[in-house]
Amino acid sequence: DDDDDDDDSQNNSLANKVKRKDTLAIKLSNRPTKEELEEKNILPRQTKEERQEFMQQIGTALTRRLSQRPTAEELEQRNILQQKNEADRQAEKREIKRRLTRKLSQRPTVAELQARKILRFNEYVEVTDAQEYDRRAEKPWTRLTPSDKAAIRKELNEFKSSEMEVHEESKQYTRFHRP
Repeated sequence: DDDDDDDDSQNNSLANKVKRKDTLAIKLSNRPTKEELEEKNILPRQTKEERQEFMQQIGTALTRRLSQRPTAEELEQRNILQQKNEADRQAEKREIKRRLTRKLSQRPTVAELQARKILRFNEYVEVTDAQEYDRRAEKPWTRLTPSDKAAIRKELNEFKSSEMEVHEESKQYTRFHRP
């Protein structure tokens, strides 16, 4: 009885293999030819040279776009790219904190500033009631389109380059906006 089951399972698996090969053969026989695929624009009608020329054009365009990318140094200057590892950043933070603490400790007191007549307090302070009002500001800049922003940047750049008075030695530090 077990032998019959084994024979049946072998026959079934063999039948399944044959059936699979038959369905594959049917699908391959129904497959469209290369010419039919080219006519339907599924396969491009290009020679090998045309394909290589097209790939060369794409490569040139990509190279041009890559050359316009900012360098690592420019990204570091704009604080986009972190140039140091975590230990160096922590050391730099500690140095800044130490420097700022020293500056704060050397800062003159309120009494010294009053004595030097830099700081003055009025003896009389007037306090009045004010009505409640909505303090939320209207934010028109949130509704600007990209073309509006580009026009504003262009106008700013034109103003900075032609109308704004800048000392000759400081012109190199004028910051222009990206176009």
